[in-house]
Amino acid sequence: MRPKIITCHHVSRSILYNEQKVEQHVAERLAAANLLKPLDRLAPDNILHRFNRRMELNDRVRTSLHITLNFDPQDKLTNEQMQQIAHTYMKEIGFQRQPWIAWRHNDAGHPHCHIVTTHVQWNGDPIDLYKIGENQSEKARLQIEREFYLVTKEIKQEQRKWELRTKDVEAPLRLTYGQQPLARALSDIVEYVTEKYRYTNLPELNAVLRLYNVEAYTGHPGTKLYESRGLLYRALDEHGHYIGRPLKASFFDSKPTLDNLDKKFVQNERLRKELTEHVENLVCWELFGKPDNLERIREKLGWEGIQLNIRQDKTGAVREVTYVDVRNKVVFTGKDLHPTCNAQAVQQVLERQKIREANEQSLTQTERQRLHRGPRLHL
Repeated sequence: MRPKIITCHHVSRSILYNEQKVEQHVAERLAAANLLKPLDRLAPDNILHRFNRRMELNDRVRTSLHITLNFDPQDKLTNEQMQQIAHTYMKEIGFQRQPWIAWRHNDAGHPHCHIVTTHVQWNGDPIDLYKIGENQSEKARLQIEREFYLVTKEIKQEQRKWELRTKDVEAPLRLTYGQQPLARALSDIVEYVTEKYRYTNLPELNAVLRLYNVEAYTGHPGTKLYESRGLLYRALDEHGHYIGRPLKASFFDSKPTLDNLDKKFVQNERLRKELTEHVENLVCWELFGKPDNLERIREKLGWEGIQLNIRQDKTGAVREVTYVDVRNKVVFTGKDLHPTCNAQAVQQVLERQKIREANEQSLTQTERQRLHRGPRLHL
């Protein structure tokens, strides 16, 4: 179970959001407490009026709580079971005497419910929310998982690791923002790539992730994220621009944090050595003979399962090249291979390509001029 608590500045929006889901037949009212009327007799106005009256007792409190309880798809919960879980959770975090209402949503690939409540008590005093997620909510999670025999976060992590290590898991689809649940898509891609591929640094990992429109982001030097060695995974659009909400590395079951990735970097350095010669030979062969068509080289390497990634500066000069062998799940930079495979070699291809294109354009222009003049008449 994954609880999530967020504060909202407009309780009416939280209620309206869930009631609209009910009208769209993708949600249903699940449970309620301390709302003065039975659940089936409550109108949206009754719910909002009850919350507003309670919040009027303390003018300094301007926020309400919107809680989601997310369960694993393997947890086949009935409405009655989810009702019991909601009541238990609210009691364990100290909200058993607060007015609250819960809705079960059926618009995602996993069972979950939304709970709206207020932390203003009957006497006007607010409930202290300091570290409620780390303390009270975490204790409630552990108790509920034991009591209702739910799939725990730890069990899920071990299942995922075992699956990735022992089964030939099918590669995930390239992420297309808006066409699939973002958290699920990011999770599938990040966990597949970090467990299956052999990479030795973050740029190499990103070379693979960007094939799926995903990026691992550490923040800029001097930022809190960078200084604390934090890591975010975020979606990219087709132009490589960041889009959507990023997810912390700690969100994923395999915990692909910087500290854990550092261990993989060392391990992968040994594991990928046996494939160095294979990739090196293929790349050197395509760059041999002074080629002048980079797209043709990309295409021919692609036939061998190798993706060529190039990083250029503002002037267009090639600063770094990366080769991703998608068949053998290994990544190399140009520096890891023979000098004929490095960034300078690819830069020379681009320079020869520019010369060729300029010559072709010049010949085309000359031909146009000749046709425009037409044949001369000799009298």
